[in-house]
Parts: sequence; structure tokens; C-alpha cells
Amino acid sequence: MPDNIHKEKRLAYLLRHDIHYAFDIHGWREVSDLITSHAFTLEELINIVANSNKQRFEFSEDGQYIRARQGHSIAVDVELAEATPPEYLYHGTVAANVPSIMEKGLVPMSRQHVHLSIDESIALKVGSRRKGNVVILKVAAHKMWEDGYQFWLSRNNVWLTEAVPPKYLVIIKQ
Repeated sequence: MPDNIHKEKRLAYLLRHDIHYAFDIHGWREVSDLITSHAFTLEELINIVANSNKQRFEFSEDGQYIRARQGHSIAVDVELAEATPPEYLYHGTVAANVPSIMEKGLVPMSRQHVHLSIDESIALKVGSRRKGNVVILKVAAHKMWEDGYQFWLSRNNVWLTEAVPPKYLVIIKQ
């Protein structure tokens, strides 16, 4: 694995799942801590934030703090904007997960939210990160919203919700 990918994955872990760090309520971590305690340089952090293809990180306005935009297993409020979803959103997974999903729905597992994609191609990329045959699920997002479910749109255009019950799911690619 190239060093820059390894460093991005390490940063994602430190900003989303590090139970040993005292994040503030909004998930911000001091840049200086990553430099002094985790061997990042400021240049590396700037490069990762600027060039991450998922745009999953952001600096505070003063540049002293950094956070992940979503995907946390720790309880933080990353100030997501509540939004009305489009008619459909998509979720990529692998075939081995489908029986459980169709029985229990999409649940956040160890994360705070279920992540949904705006189109099938993004969901395919997400599902492809796992081993196995990729399956794309179509989510009747607008119908969920009409039925009272909340949706949030992160700053990097990932749609989030607390869960997706099975009745709102359709398998569209196996």
C-alpha cells in the first residue's frame, strides 16, 4: 500500500475511532497532537485534506484543528445539515450481507449513521472495498423522509440517516 494511502487510513482512524483522545463535542482534534504524538507533518495533513478523493476531512477556519466529516464510531456532532433527500439513494455492500440487511434493514453497526450514495456508481465503489460480489441497494429515501425519518447531507455529499428499514430497500444489482 502506498505510504500516502496508509497515512490517510491512519488519519481516518485517529479522527473517527480513537477512544483515547478527548475530542471536543464537534469532533475536532488538535493538529499539533497529530504532529507531536502521531508522526504526521503539517504538510502531510494539508496534502491529505486537499487530495483525499473522498474529501472526508476538514480543517477548522483557523487551521488549528482537523476532523473527519462523517463515519465516527465515537459520539460527536459534526454539525451535519439536515436535508430533504432525493427520491432514491444507494448503498453498496457485498452479497454475504444481503440476507441480514433484507431482514433487519441497514443499520450503522459501529458508526453513528448509515452512509448512502447519490448514485449507483458511487455505491458500487463503496461496495467494492469489501471482499465478495458487490450488491447495490436502492433506498426509497424520499418516501422515508415523508414517513418521518431524518436525513443529513455531509459537506462532502454523503447522505446519512440513522437506519433504513427493509421496506424501503430494493436490490438492483447482484
